[in-house]
Amino acid sequence: MKAKSSIDELEAKATEALRSLLGQVSVIKLKDIHREAGGAVLARIDVLGHSHTLACDVQPNARPDALRTALRTRKSSREAATKVVIAPYLSPEAQQICKENQAGFLDLEGNARLALGEFFIGKRALSRKAPVAAHSGRPAGTARAHTPAA
Repeated sequence: MKAKSSIDELEAKATEALRSLLGQVSVIKLKDIHREAGGAVLARIDVLGHSHTLACDVQPNARPDALRTALRTRKSSREAATKVVIAPYLSPEAQQICKENQAGFLDLEGNARLALGEFFIGKRALSRKAPVAAHSGRPAGTARAHTPAA
């Protein structure tokens, strides 16, 4: 029963994250949003007078290999719908897989990309904390700041 509860909670968070993202763009009017069985969220929106349907697949864990398979095998019952993947976190590789499969994405960390006809939404959150290198005390992969010679 606990697994069902956590899936319901994730779907509720995904629905609210989508509602929030769409609400940040003044030219998007949300007509309807609802959850369907099987982890899908459907949203009907209007963008500058053009209707769009977002068929969102809520993924509890969007590992790149599983995401690639899901995007290839899932066919939307609404062919004209824009596919969108919503997950707690989408790595840069997972985001690229969505782009390659013409699917939008939204993660609960604040990253998003939606192409809606002539309109595009892109949102990038600050990256997750980088692991700290044991010997330097700085995050791995960071450079030291320096002042160029005048």
